[in-house]
Amino acid sequence: MLFQGVKRRFTNGKYFKLFALIVVQILSPTELVLVKMVQVPRERLNAFKDKKVLKDIEERGDVRLKLNEQVLEIEGEGDKEFFAEQVVKAICLGFDARKAFKLFKEDFYLEIIDLELACRRSAKAVERAKSRIIGSEGKCKRILQELSDADISVWGDKVALIGRYEEIQDAREAITRLLEGAQHSSVYKFLEGRKRMRD
Repeated sequence: MLFQGVKRRFTNGKYFKLFALIVVQILSPTELVLVKMVQVPRERLNAFKDKKVLKDIEERGDVRLKLNEQVLEIEGEGDKEFFAEQVVKAICLGFDARKAFKLFKEDFYLEIIDLELACRRSAKAVERAKSRIIGSEGKCKRILQELSDADISVWGDKVALIGRYEEIQDAREAITRLLEGAQHSSVYKFLEGRKRMRD
């Protein structure tokens, strides 16, 4: 039996630790069952208290889930456990279940941009960056999603992206340009060109 711990930190006005424990059980020479325990942010607990969401993840991912307070246990074979874990991470990062379930498809990916690192750990710079990405009443975020075809969630000091490979790359490039100080209009023009190429 192998144990591996992974710690991650999210911030949303407060600090907390996301702890994942991986347990690998060798049932036979050819079968591995992974059990991962993920600590769910308190602010996202309600999303996992919905039994329908848990059941849907189990059925779509062919895994077993168990929620104990803030710890969600995911049990399944290697690749199945991986896809279910990506869905759980997406929900933890603010996506609703419908968008997160796209990650069960092999051509969809989850990418996370760490604003704290991008902004050199300056809390004020992180807030400014979030404002540039979200825009007034969410206008910029909506346009970024429409033009890139990627789903975007701004949660704590992270920006999470869900989409196909090219969609993710275009959304990441657009966000990088905004973080570097580019005008919104020039970023939209870039995405419009990329969208025409994808279409």
